Amino acid sequence: MARVRFPYEGVKPMEIPDRNLMGVFSPPHMSPGRTEEEILSDALANPVGAERLRNALEGKRNVLIVSDDHHRPTPVRMMLPPVLEEIRSAGIPDRAVEIIMALGSHRPMSDREIREKLGGGIVDRFHVTNHEWTDPDNLYFAGRVAPGIDVWVNRKMREYDFIVGLGQIMPMDVCGFTGGCNIIVPGLCGPKTSADFHWVRVGLLAKDVVGRRENAIREAIDNSAMAAGLDAILNVILGGDGRICGAVYGHPVGAHRKGVPLALEAHTVLLPGKADIVVADGFPFDIEFWQVNKALDNAALAVRDGGVVIIVSPCYEGLSVTHGEDIRRLGYRSKKDILRLVEEGEFTHRVTAVHMIQVAEATVEKGVTCILVTDGIPPGVLREVNLDYAPDPQSALAMAFARVGADATVAVLNRACETLPLIEEH
Repeated sequence: MARVRFPYEGVKPMEIPDRNLMGVFSPPHMSPGRTEEEILSDALANPVGAERLRNALEGKRNVLIVSDDHHRPTPVRMMLPPVLEEIRSAGIPDRAVEIIMALGSHRPMSDREIREKLGGGIVDRFHVTNHEWTDPDNLYFAGRVAPGIDVWVNRKMREYDFIVGLGQIMPMDVCGFTGGCNIIVPGLCGPKTSADFHWVRVGLLAKDVVGRRENAIREAIDNSAMAAGLDAILNVILGGDGRICGAVYGHPVGAHRKGVPLALEAHTVLLPGKADIVVADGFPFDIEFWQVNKALDNAALAVRDGGVVIIVSPCYEGLSVTHGEDIRRLGYRSKKDILRLVEEGEFTHRVTAVHMIQVAEATVEKGVTCILVTDGIPPGVLREVNLDYAPDPQSALAMAFARVGADATVAVLNRACETLPLIEEH
């Protein structure tokens, strides 16, 4: 009997009969042979398609640093010191540097969360703000780009001479990989731009996006962010131990392209085939189901049609702080139904419809049952939105065996949001 533990206090382990277990799969531990500080220093000293930051800042008056937010495990507090040293070396004073949190459509970060993300000393030393994505007065129009996207971004982007984004590269469903120009789109954009570029994903198949750098939605993101004025990025790649195993600095598109192969290596696992049941935890993206959906996206790649996905996550803030009302009112349903509801104007934000289509493609469209083990979303709410509930992992497994048979194969994806499963035969 195999015992599978979960990275949450108070959550009991799951016991899986050896005859059923296909395997336990985790992001590989990388061995870069350098310290995290050395990796960051080397990246800044060897820019991709751009000047070194301190040289690029000659003659500039001010700098805007854009950081991803509390929904991402990016170690920004470790990335900031070498970036700020480059800025100081260029003769730009602290008062001419601002840090803005790229919330996208997420809720504002609290002071405590910002201090945890950036470091208390940084917050005391520099002006730090949250992006306000729904305030029209906070946005400016940077132009229209292919494929017909109106680029509305935070007005601070036109108030600063140089803009550098800090983020992380890893595979994801929506646009192939996180990082790069994502720090601006959706990080600093308005609701129309967010809806327009996300809608590009609706016409694409997951297999043509996930783990692929070059795709239509990535092109839309890159076009939009470059039109808005993003100058450079510093992106890290994290290994299975959560430590920095690689970093790239430079041109927002060129540096991102260079970082993607290492990110693919750091997050890919091979499965011998698709499993009847996939067990996945949401760590460390557990703030809400909106983020934990990344685990469902990846688990869907590893489960057979008609199978079961078990998601274990606290979902501390429920379904979604900013989009939960639409989700509860409309419920997860088929892609056809969601598109109809969009046409009927039922969604407050089309971004929510894209999220719900992702869930549909992982579940309804494949006949897959999703069982959620969580204490962050009441069982009644899960039933309202057409998701199944189990009080603990073992109960969820029993439900899954009852659904697909006692001889079902079980694959476990640890840190499933960060684990891209590929099937060996493919």
